[in-house]
Amino acid sequence: METLPLLSTAVGSVVTLSVAILGGTKWMLGRVEHRSDSRFAGMDARFDRVDARFDRLEARTDARFAEVDRRFAEVDRRFAEVDGRFAEVDRRLAEVGASLVDLKLGVARLEGPHPPFLIARG
Repeated sequence: METLPLLSTAVGSVVTLSVAILGGTKWMLGRVEHRSDSRFAGMDARFDRVDARFDRLEARTDARFAEVDRRFAEVDRRFAEVDGRFAEVDRRLAEVGASLVDLKLGVARLEGPHPPFLIARG
């Protein structure tokens, strides 16, 4: 009969020790979970701030690209004007060339016919 109290004390000690270990493990896991949640919340806040910075940067970049596109359109318009001016200069040069040909023909008519074997005119 003396073994029954000893056995019940041993079982009680094992149960108490198991409850203490499991309770401590539960407390430790709860603390780790709380710290992890708080750190993940901090990371979420950082990601939100980075996203906001990227949105602001994207808005500024879009505005700058719009300005660059506007400038390129202006440059394209100016190139078109320059191309038009070059075409006008080419037309005028062709007119001057035609006038020079007419002038040469007129001078040649005034000079009259040249001897066929004349090497140099003087």
